[in-house]
Parts: sequence; C-alpha cells; structure tokens
Amino acid sequence: MSLNQFFELLRSGLWEKPADISLFEEKETNWQTIYELAKRQALLGVVFDGIETLPSELRPPRPLYMQWCARVAQIETANEHLNELTGELFAEYKKAGLSPVLLKGQGVATYYPNPKHRQCGDIDIYVGKKQYEQAKQIMEALGAVPEDEEYVKHAGFEYKNVEIEVHRIAAMLFNPAANRKLNRFIEKWLSGQPYLVMIEGNSIPAPAPTFNAVYLFIHAFNHFLNSGIGLRQLCDWARLIKTGFNEIDRAEVTMLLSSMKLLKAAGAFAYIATTYLGLDSHDVPFPIKSNKEDGEKLLADILIVGNFGQYDTRVIPRPKSYWGGKWHTFARAAKRCREFAQYAPTEAFWYPFILIRDSSAGQWELLNKKLKR
Repeated sequence: MSLNQFFELLRSGLWEKPADISLFEEKETNWQTIYELAKRQALLGVVFDGIETLPSELRPPRPLYMQWCARVAQIETANEHLNELTGELFAEYKKAGLSPVLLKGQGVATYYPNPKHRQCGDIDIYVGKKQYEQAKQIMEALGAVPEDEEYVKHAGFEYKNVEIEVHRIAAMLFNPAANRKLNRFIEKWLSGQPYLVMIEGNSIPAPAPTFNAVYLFIHAFNHFLNSGIGLRQLCDWARLIKTGFNEIDRAEVTMLLSSMKLLKAAGAFAYIATTYLGLDSHDVPFPIKSNKEDGEKLLADILIVGNFGQYDTRVIPRPKSYWGGKWHTFARAAKRCREFAQYAPTEAFWYPFILIRDSSAGQWELLNKKLKR
C-alpha cells in the first residue's frame, strides 16, 4: 500500500490537487517507507506538497514530519542559490556578447507549481562550439575551478559550491544516423530566437517546449541506459508536456522520435507518466500504443536504482583508480544496454562503442592540455 500512497501524494504535489484521503484513512501508512521512496527518487519536495493537502491527523508522525520540513527547507535554499547564480552567470555571458541557453535544471523548475520544491543539482549552460572556449575562459576569470577531465559534450566547473557544466554539445545519440538528425534539430531550435523564462525576476534564454519535449526525454533515456534514472526525470518531462501543451509541435516531435527509432522508448516513458504520474494521455505529443510490459519493466528499474542509479545496491562501488573507474562505467553501461535493448535496439547497440570513443577523446584532450602547460 505504501507505493500506492506514495504515488497519490506525488500526483497531488505535481498537479496541485488534494490527495485522496481514503488511501490514508483506511490503511496503515508506513511513512518512513514513503519518505525513503521520495528521497531515492529526488522528490522529497513535491511529495511534501502532497502531504500538506492531508488533514493534520493523517500526516507523518511529528519527528519525521519535522525532518521532512527541514529537508524541504534545504531544497528551497539550494534552489534560491542556483537561481541567483544562474542570473549572475547569464549576465556575465551576455556582457561578453555570448548567447547562452539554460538547459534543464532551473528552467525546468519553472514548469512546477512550486519551482523551489523541485530538487535541484547543477547548472547546465549551452553555448555551442563557436563560443565554447570563450565561455570557459569567462568561468575561469570568475574564479571557477575546472574539473580535471573535460568531456566530449561539456566542461565542468565548481563555482560557489555548485557544479556548472558549459556545453558545446547539448545532447547526443549513439546511433550515428539518429545523432545527425538530432544535431539538425538542435541547430534549428537553439540557434534561433531565444525562448525566455523568468527566474527570480531575470529573463533567461531556455529551450522552447517543442525542443524540451524531445531533449528532456533523450537526456533521461541516455542516463537510463548508462546507470538508471529516478522518477524526477519523468516528472520533469510530464510537467513540461502539460504546461507546454499549446506550444509543442506534436507533428515535429512524432516525426523526430520516429525517425530516430525512439518512439518505443518514449512510449514506455509515457506509460509511466500517464499510469502513475497523472498526466492525461491526450497531452502526450505523439501517438502512444499499449506499452504496459515495457513501462512496468522501466518502472521496476527506476524504483530499484533511484535517482541516476545512485541507490542500486546490485552494483559494486566504482574503483578509485582512473582506469578502473572507466572500466567500471563501461561494464555497467554495456550490461544495462544488453538488459534494456528492447526499448531502442540501435541505441543500445552503439552505446558501448561511442562510450569508448568519447572516453579516448577525453583522454587525448587532457593529455594535450598537460603538454601545453
């Protein structure tokens, strides 16, 4: 029953509707289990919003309730800090003549009823290949500390206790033919007139809803193949689909997902969003077929591995040695690609090869940096 209660509270927080109190009146509620579920899925703030719709006598015991309040306050503070940094960084980039675009994160939070209750992480800024080197120089001039290794898609920095990723590539697919289609889609949507969102009074360029309907799915699916995802990634996607319904070009989304051979995988995501998260099936911007088997398998994995696979107890800890860590990542991803190839066979086939290619490219770039010092 805890799982049903958890999803009822999650739907309540996602869509600003009162939770069904009969689920809590008629059955015993294991609040500790619900708390742990919300924590593993990075949804403590959203589920808490659902709890707040319950009568006081049906809420968690006071010690756990106060602990939950404290965690939500921490999430709010973290969001306020990231919002402030986002405004600061975009102001610096614009002053330098760059055209940054905010990916995911604080932009996606604006889709939520209570943006500060979406659990946040880092700040992802897309600048493209032409402005990439200048964008990195600006970060270092601000005092940001670069990561030792630079990745194919982005460079990472630590700035004011927050991880900042500066992207030259917004997203990738592993099937080369599909990736070429994705690149054209990215060029079309991220190089034109910016779509603006308001974050703490600042007007910030972010992807348009049509772009995000594809991008948020691809980003989550890539992580799913690599190490796993949590429900928060599906909540982000569901909130975007609902709030951006009138602005999403359904025909373009359908055409692109179909041409990239990702409709089946997207259908599994849509199954969870409509069956468990409360999204109306009519809001999904592509035709969906019955995907119960695929959707339930996906959900089972999500509940086991938690947010970005951090809670998967089946996986041995990543070795501390560099190459040992690389092999661990590759072996884990290759195993998951075999296990979940049914969702997107061509992506699962190509993923291990591209992982090796990109890791080698990253090492070559790191070596060149050392030689230039």
